[in-house]
Amino acid sequence: MCLAIPGKVVGLKNKGLVAVIDYGSTKAEANNVIELAEVGEWVLVQQKVVVEKLTEEEAKQSIEAWKEIG
Repeated sequence: MCLAIPGKVVGLKNKGLVAVIDYGSTKAEANNVIELAEVGEWVLVQQKVVVEKLTEEEAKQSIEAWKEIG
């Protein structure tokens, strides 16, 4: 089972094909070729790939769920 982690796009590299994601406590790069997210958008990342864009409300709900788990 793979888990998708919510984060906010804070930068783009390689002509937008790589997104820099802020997860709150850390930042990491993710492949951005599926969704082509822009800076400021909330996304779900699974196995270092942006797989879905989220609204801010969806992202906050997901973050809260992660806090309850861990």
